[in-house]
Amino acid sequence: MEIAEVAAYEFRRTLDGRHFGPNARWTERRIPIVRITTRDGQTGMGEGWCEQEAISLFFDQLRSLAPYLLGGDARLIEQHWQTAWSLQSAETPDWIPPAVTSAVDIALWDLRARGFGASVHELLGPQRDAVPVYASGGLYANGKGPAELAAEMQGLVERGFYAVKLKIGRMERDADLARVAAVREAVGPQVEILVDAGECLTTGEAPAMIRRLAELGVTAIQAPLPVTDVPGLLMLNRTGRLRVLVGESEWRVARFRELLRAGAVGVLQLNPGLCGGITQTLKLAALAEAHDVPVCLQNHSTAVLLAACLQIGAARGAVAAVEVHGFHDHLHELLPTQMLQPRDGCLAPDAPGLGLPERMQASRGDIRLIWRLRAGEAG
Repeated sequence: MEIAEVAAYEFRRTLDGRHFGPNARWTERRIPIVRITTRDGQTGMGEGWCEQEAISLFFDQLRSLAPYLLGGDARLIEQHWQTAWSLQSAETPDWIPPAVTSAVDIALWDLRARGFGASVHELLGPQRDAVPVYASGGLYANGKGPAELAAEMQGLVERGFYAVKLKIGRMERDADLARVAAVREAVGPQVEILVDAGECLTTGEAPAMIRRLAELGVTAIQAPLPVTDVPGLLMLNRTGRLRVLVGESEWRVARFRELLRAGAVGVLQLNPGLCGGITQTLKLAALAEAHDVPVCLQNHSTAVLLAACLQIGAARGAVAAVEVHGFHDHLHELLPTQMLQPRDGCLAPDAPGLGLPERMQASRGDIRLIWRLRAGEAG
């Protein structure tokens, strides 16, 4: 399976600008996608995380990597992973090699599984047919009060989700608690509620906030403190009131190891588009499992990453849940029904490769070819 072509694509979608996060309003979403093709016509798709304003640096790094890939054996996934991960330079932001490695790795796994006519999780050794998921939404937006938020979360439950996640931390604390209370009333006592604090709490206020959230029936909190605040996270995790999810924006193995060894994390959160693709996510899941810590897979971009998360989740029981975003749901319409419509709170990734069509076309947004390099053309 000789690699004959590496192609870089950019997905771009204009958003309404009503929703906002820690740093800016969501007016546009830009996501890098990689397609790898072998000489016999087999293809694989991958996706990597990127800083929106620095997406061109992602493509520059991928172009530097392409000569190492072209002409190589697509089956040697670990070898290509090592080459991509080590391609560092002093001028390149440190997140770029892991993000590019992640995208290439996902594409190679997709390609390899397609070659066998199997799902990625079947190639890895399936542990289950369906993967527990939770619906992520509840973003802040102009004109969106507790009633509108409650209606949004209720709609996700009506779609078949047994667990939902919403944002907190950007408003006055009592106002955030009122939002959570409105959601609890809307979805009823049986639906699990998770909150994402986006590292906006302080060490001093976090214990009281967690206590009040627990009283509202919240079961888990994502990123209550910065990932570097290991003592603070340890303190929160030891309270036992809420499961503490940590790691969504991390890729450093040493940092994951530090959090696990310290007991500072209740659920290790991994983004396969940043932490090293399918190959590294499997290793990190095994590391978490060795510390008796479950894993949650984060997905906030396109169907490529969601499909990769579901495939990993079906292959490893250590994955407690996969995130399915209700706002950043780019290209989700390309997924087969069983990977999009929950049954009993789960999705089933039963389709060749990652489960995506070989030719991708966006009904909302655009997919644009940035460059394509073939064997013999790259220098």
